[in-house]
Amino acid sequence: MKTISRLLSGFALAMVCGTTLGISASNSEIPAYLYPPTNTLGSKAHAAAMATAASSSASVASTFGSSLEAVPDVILPPPTTNYVFPAIGTLQKVTDYAAQNVTVATIFAWAFETNGQEVGYGTTVWYKGTSVVTNKSQLDQQYIVPGLSNIVLYNFCTNANPMYDKSKGMVIYVGCDILTPSGYQSQDLLYYGNSKIQLIKNADGSWSVPNLSAFSTIVNDPMPFYFANVKWVRTEVGNNGNSTPFAVYDNRYTPGSSPLNPDGFVYLPSGDITNSASTGGKYWIKTEMFGSTSLLPLQIFDGNGNSVAQTPAVLNVSTSGYTVSIETLSKKTGKLVPTTFSQATNLIIAVNNKDSGTAFYLQSSTNLADTNSWVNCTPVSYASATNGVPNLFSIPTSNKYAFFRTARTNTPPQ
Repeated sequence: MKTISRLLSGFALAMVCGTTLGISASNSEIPAYLYPPTNTLGSKAHAAAMATAASSSASVASTFGSSLEAVPDVILPPPTTNYVFPAIGTLQKVTDYAAQNVTVATIFAWAFETNGQEVGYGTTVWYKGTSVVTNKSQLDQQYIVPGLSNIVLYNFCTNANPMYDKSKGMVIYVGCDILTPSGYQSQDLLYYGNSKIQLIKNADGSWSVPNLSAFSTIVNDPMPFYFANVKWVRTEVGNNGNSTPFAVYDNRYTPGSSPLNPDGFVYLPSGDITNSASTGGKYWIKTEMFGSTSLLPLQIFDGNGNSVAQTPAVLNVSTSGYTVSIETLSKKTGKLVPTTFSQATNLIIAVNNKDSGTAFYLQSSTNLADTNSWVNCTPVSYASATNGVPNLFSIPTSNKYAFFRTARTNTPPQ
């Protein structure tokens, strides 16, 4: 979540202060909210926020009520023989994806004391359970606003503790995330960030909740995606009309740039995936991923989220100090035609049915007829970015007059 340190410390402070919070509205009005989550997968994800307040039994009770309701566990589909990438490419598609895939929304609240100090007030959590969400407006108004209005703000309006200055309103943060079956929580897909909401003061001196019909979360950056058992991910981004990418996110290509985060989620820049439609988009995107089982082979997805075939990659072989002759089959005569390269030339060879990011060895043999005599010349090398110039394979001097070939490694991409 954004500003996570403030969120966690604010929640802990509210618990330590021992603020007595109660609501007159029945919890049954908001059946999917827990106070706090203790009987669902989400309890693990929120353990860090609860830990500093665990020294007293009060931490078990909610800051917005003490009763708990059972909510169905979050169930995500098991991996199949192929990954399915959601539709992306425009802001609307990415927004719809985010709203439909949120499984938990957390509302954090801060209030102001009469001395002007901002202090943590409390938190409440909504779990999707079996609810069906189709768009962001529905998520905002049907699920988040009831918790914000009927629980958080209503509680503050009716709180008689004189330490609070209600005229300054409340600072609210809402984070909408994904929970995996194992309880891991993503960064926000959608959020409402640290914004102040003013209360309405009535003629009799009481306070009321304002109209929240305009409440709206926004798309976060980067955007998280969950793919079960994914092991390696590579993303390339380029300008439409230019086939060479300007950015490659892959730890083997640029250390530390992998889209696959240690939390198990794939994170892609929202500015790229909201403008990558094949028609009218500014960018093209190619995302490759490989699963941890043989049932999840290398797959490639374009800027629309559609599965696409592999494209030819190129290999670069250093021929400095050698005379290299390559024979290709002539389509016109059906005979092998030799092409000789000078000693100072570096040779670039197209490899069909492979793709950028694929791993290769350069292999050599002194006997082309012996298919068992091929040995690896160099450590594993990875093909370059699409249409980019790859790193050179170095031909060892001991194999100066040998035959050479490239072979894909039998090790999954790392």
